[in-house]
Amino acid sequence: MQNLILLKEIVEQRIRMRASRGGDEGQTVFEYLGIIVIIVLIIGAIVGSGLAASIANAITQALADITAH
Repeated sequence: MQNLILLKEIVEQRIRMRASRGGDEGQTVFEYLGIIVIIVLIIGAIVGSGLAASIANAITQALADITAH
C-alpha cells in the first residue's frame, strides 16, 4: 500500500512539472515574437530613413576594394 501512495505522489509531481513547463513555452513564444517585432521596426526605420542606401553603397565599395587587391 505504501508503494502505491509513493507512486501516486511521483505521478502527481510529474504532472505538475509538465503543467509548469507548458506555461514557460508559451512565454518563450511571446518573447521571440517581441524580438521579431523590434527587429522589423529597426529594419523599417533604417529603410525609411534612407540609411539603407548608404549602407548598401558602403558594402559595395568595401567588396570592390577587396576584390581589386
